[in-house]
Amino acid sequence: MLGARIAEGSSCEVYEWGGPDKIVKLFHADTPPHAVELEYGNNKAVWECGLPVARPYERVTWEGRDGIVFERIDGDTLVSRLFAKLHRQEAMDNELRLLADVLHRIHRTTHVGVVTDQKTNLKGIIGRPASLTTDEIAAIHDYIDRLPAKRQLCQGDANPNNLLLRDEDGQAVMIDWMHASLGNPAADVAEVCVMLEFAVLPPETPADAKQHFEKSREAACRLFIEEYCRLSGMTESEIRDWYIPLAARSIASGAIPEEQTARLAAMIRERLQTTKRDR
Repeated sequence: MLGARIAEGSSCEVYEWGGPDKIVKLFHADTPPHAVELEYGNNKAVWECGLPVARPYERVTWEGRDGIVFERIDGDTLVSRLFAKLHRQEAMDNELRLLADVLHRIHRTTHVGVVTDQKTNLKGIIGRPASLTTDEIAAIHDYIDRLPAKRQLCQGDANPNNLLLRDEDGQAVMIDWMHASLGNPAADVAEVCVMLEFAVLPPETPADAKQHFEKSREAACRLFIEEYCRLSGMTESEIRDWYIPLAARSIASGAIPEEQTARLAAMIRERLQTTKRDR
């Protein structure tokens, strides 16, 4: 039933599965079974609520590896669409408005069977990255504890790479629900903002594209924040309050360039110092 490999992530590989309409997400052998079960359960819960997600079919095991069979979604990620439109500001604005709309739709969903606590999960993901000291990690945990707690559905991994746009109709589909939680929606929005403000483009990016991105990133982040605040009634200040833990989460992923890690670590230290003075 296993077909061609079509994608690879930090924790898994994605293959065709038994025909053109399904894929299987096969996790690496070091992924704990309970994490796979959690992603399956979360994805099933949000799909049953009618959210724009890939339909999950079943848990499987293939040659000793845990996997989840999903509906196949053919399309580009939002990140690839944004890069393709770096010289077309209006088109980029449309994509960012779409992301704000999808996140707002997720956040206002009720009666969903997701039970993970956002703050506890976020602390676990951050762990102890080498670029942050033990004292800094303790300060981040203390900072998280003091952030306003809510019990709304949050995607928990709102990286724009996890938003697919279907080839057939352009409809948005959000993938990767392992870290879905109940908490404060501002965290999801902050994750997108941290990426827009601090991203370091790959070295192979054409020079003119890099130049345009540097000129437009501030305006792009501003538009995204304003659109989400317009839809939700949230304030910009509520979103920016979550920059510290979401920057630490990005560092902990180990999937960003060293220069970006340095930028984020510097921002965290500066904001922790400001917070300490203000207390």
